[in-house]
Amino acid sequence: MARFMKTIALAATAAALVALASAEVRTACKAAENAKNHETSAVDADSDFRRRCQAPGVVRYFDFDSQEAADPHIYPPSRQKSKRGKIVRDIKASGAGSLCFEIPSNTPADTSGSFWLNFKDDLSAQFGEGDEFYVQWRQRFSPEFLKTKYQGGGGWKQVIIGEGDRPGKTAYSCTQLEIVVVNGYHKGIVQMYHSCGGKDGQYEGLEVFAPKVNDMLLQNACGCRYQKPTFPPCVGYKADQWMSFQVHVKIGTWYKNDKRYHRDSTIELWVADERKPSTLVISRTDYDIANNNPAAKYGKIWLLPYNTGKNPRQAHPTAYTWYDELIISKQRIPDPAARLSTTSSSSPVRWAARPPGSWSTTSVWRGAAIEGAGATSPDTQLRLKRARRPIR
Repeated sequence: MARFMKTIALAATAAALVALASAEVRTACKAAENAKNHETSAVDADSDFRRRCQAPGVVRYFDFDSQEAADPHIYPPSRQKSKRGKIVRDIKASGAGSLCFEIPSNTPADTSGSFWLNFKDDLSAQFGEGDEFYVQWRQRFSPEFLKTKYQGGGGWKQVIIGEGDRPGKTAYSCTQLEIVVVNGYHKGIVQMYHSCGGKDGQYEGLEVFAPKVNDMLLQNACGCRYQKPTFPPCVGYKADQWMSFQVHVKIGTWYKNDKRYHRDSTIELWVADERKPSTLVISRTDYDIANNNPAAKYGKIWLLPYNTGKNPRQAHPTAYTWYDELIISKQRIPDPAARLSTTSSSSPVRWAARPPGSWSTTSVWRGAAIEGAGATSPDTQLRLKRARRPIR
C-alpha cells in the first residue's frame, strides 16, 4: 500500500511539473505575442504617420522625435529661463518621441511655455483671402490635467493658429486673425474662439445660439448644449490616450471691423478618440474672419497649455500633456489609423433661423494672449444679451 501511495504521489508531482511547464510556456508565448503586437503596433503607427505626411497637399509636418530639432521652437514660461516643453521617449504616438509639457503646482497662466512653428521656415506657405488649409495634431492628457479645476483660469488652450512671420517681423501668439482650440471654463468640452480681442473688440467664441432649444451650442455640429451638456452628444477629452484633432479654415473675404459682414468663411473642427473615426463637432460655414492688415496671413501655429487667469497660489497635482504628429495641409488629412467614416464629415446640426428680437449669444473670451508676447487680459466672460443686429 505504501509503494502504491508513493507511486500516486510521484505521478501527481510529475503532472504538476508538466502543468507548471505548460503554464510557463503559455506565459512566454503570450509575452512574445504581446511584444510582437507592440512592435507591430509601433511599426503600424510609424507607417500610418508617414502615409499621412505623404498625402497630397501636405505643406509641413513635425514628428517631435528630436530634442535638437524641437528646442529652437520651444519657449520657456514667461519671465523664466528653464523650458518645460521637452521631447520624451516613453510616451509617444509614433516615432522616437513626443513633446511633453509639465503643468506644475503653484504656477500662473503661462504654466509651461509653448512650442511655435511657421508653416514653412522660408515663410513661403501662408494663407489669405480665397485660401484653404487644414491642421491636424495628436494630443494626450494626463488624468490630473483633465480632473483639476484650475482656480481663476478661463480654461487651458491646446493650440493657437495665427499670423505667420514676415521678413523683418515676428508674429507672436496674440493676433487679430488667430483661431484657438480651448477647454473653456474647464468644462471638459472641446471649444473654439477667434481673434485676440481684435474682432469688434472681442475674443469671439464660435458658439451658436439655437432658438429651437433656447440655448447656446458649444459644439454646433453635434448639438452640444451650454446649459445642459451631456456626453454624448458633447465631445470631450479622454485621459491616457492619443486623441486626434483637425481644424479646417477656408478664408473668404477678410472682415475689417467695419460692420460689413460677408459670412463667406469657414472654420471647422473634427475630434477623434484613439483608433476611432473623427467626429465633426464645430462647423461655422457662414463666418467672418477678422483681419485689418492686408500683409497678415495665417502661417504659424502655437502648441501650449496656457490658462488665462490661473491662480498661482493654488496647490494642485502636477499634470502633463503631450503633442505628436503635427501636419499642415491644403487638403483634408486622413484620420490616424482609422478609415474616415461616412459620418465623420457629415453636415452639422442645423437650427431654425433666429426670429427678430429673440435672444442670441455673444461669447466673449477675455484673455487669449501669452504674457510678454502681445497682450493679456484678466478673465473670460460668457454672456447672453438681447440681439440688436444679426448674429455672426
